[in-house]
Amino acid sequence: MIMTYEVFKERVMKKLQDRFGSGYEFIIAKVPKNNGIVLDGLSVHKKGAGVAPMVYLEHYYDRFQEGEPFDSLTEELSDICGQGLPLMQAKLSALNDFSRLRDRIVYSLIRTSTNKGFLEDVPSVPYLDLSIVFYIYLEESRFGQMKALIHNCNMAKWGTTADELYFLARYNTPRLLPEELKTMRQVLKEMAKEHLGEGYKEEIMDALLPEHEKAPMYVLSNTTGVNGAAALMYPNALKSIADEMGKDLVILPSSIHEVILIPYDEGTVSEEMDRMIYTINREQVPLEDRLSDHAYLYSRDTDMVGYLPDTKAA
Repeated sequence: MIMTYEVFKERVMKKLQDRFGSGYEFIIAKVPKNNGIVLDGLSVHKKGAGVAPMVYLEHYYDRFQEGEPFDSLTEELSDICGQGLPLMQAKLSALNDFSRLRDRIVYSLIRTSTNKGFLEDVPSVPYLDLSIVFYIYLEESRFGQMKALIHNCNMAKWGTTADELYFLARYNTPRLLPEELKTMRQVLKEMAKEHLGEGYKEEIMDALLPEHEKAPMYVLSNTTGVNGAAALMYPNALKSIADEMGKDLVILPSSIHEVILIPYDEGTVSEEMDRMIYTINREQVPLEDRLSDHAYLYSRDTDMVGYLPDTKAA
């Protein structure tokens, strides 16, 4: 018998409630995410506590449909809730004290036009056709990042501004989430190794992916691979690779998690690049991960990112 998503949610809630007991309350709430996506966020509240870790159940249902056992998934959820709650309580006990949070403020990039409702509730700074939004970066564990989105109400309580958050994040983000630059060849080899497992043959990949490329391509992200497109704003991140190539850079916004860098050629046609990005976004990138449909240009002379010539933002 196929388990529907609604039944899956009910069984997860019952399993967790049975394990944690009456001293805890489990709540599923609709949570707005990137590009208008709304997910079911499951949070566990210890009675009397004001903070709670949250996980998104759609991801777990997808894994269940792909064949992972229900019990192993709920065991993982139990571990996240059990370990995450005391950690989050300790970390976020300082939420009212901005001086204790200043060195944990980080930024990420999202598309402006598809996040207008979302952006009404959070402080942001415009960047091309994108918006810079801010988080409190708490912890990195085997379960992923633990972070908290900063809302307007937080900013007001702290008596700060979006400009100050940007000033802090501009220093903190490269420090807490360092940039990671790989060649496309490295990325493809890593993907092949992950998917092929024991069937992976280094010599075959070397033959398929020659080391010397006529038009080298690089993938820029951060060391976690999450929200890594923001690395294009890191000081000197683009300048160093542009100086190594001896050329300006075309920036292809692959997703919110990374961007692709290629050397700029004056024959590059902005409309063709935008059309390619638009098609890839619609066919290969999940909606919640899409960044922009436009290519950008990094200029070595100005050390700034703008649009390719004749490119217009949507």
